[in-house]
Amino acid sequence: MGRSNIAITSFYRSLIQPKESTALLGFSNNDIFYGDCYDLSLNNWQINSVWTLPKKYNTIISLRCPYFAKDPVDFVRRVYDNLEEGGRAFLDWGLGDHWRFSPYKVGWVKDGEHEFAYGEDNFLWSTIWDDCFMQMKEVRLFLHNIKKFGYLDLSKAVEEEVPSILRFSDIQYWSRAKCDFKFLWEDFPQLYILLSLQK
Repeated sequence: MGRSNIAITSFYRSLIQPKESTALLGFSNNDIFYGDCYDLSLNNWQINSVWTLPKKYNTIISLRCPYFAKDPVDFVRRVYDNLEEGGRAFLDWGLGDHWRFSPYKVGWVKDGEHEFAYGEDNFLWSTIWDDCFMQMKEVRLFLHNIKKFGYLDLSKAVEEEVPSILRFSDIQYWSRAKCDFKFLWEDFPQLYILLSLQK
């Protein structure tokens, strides 16, 4: 999971308490939670395919992976459909994740081209966003620290740079949902957005 491993682990553990059967959608090096692993990097679960899990789960966790979804609404609905009644899902997205590239971008565009992260099948496509997020302390910290890169309007930057946006307000029409936020690093700012859903 890269540079943020240590810094973000406590954030995840404080908010995610898996119950009963758990599915992990993402990468095999997830050493934070345990469950049935559907490993994107081994191609046995493709986020942008028509997929379903072999059974329904009480908890579904997908960390550092949802922003590879070209259609994040479809992805979230599929996760929701694979939950048991009363089950919970935890999915995260990031902004500023490409701190390692220059020039800095809030989204995933470099010199006018979309960036690849781990290969052509793992393309960074989406985030979750709503203007109401601007009221959150961690989001305001992120905005303060990206001003040095010329970003004065975070909402505008997200709209212009991120290929596909999942609107938090849209999810709230069909699921009990909430978002938590974590800001990291003044030098190369990142913002983690953890969406939790309950069926």
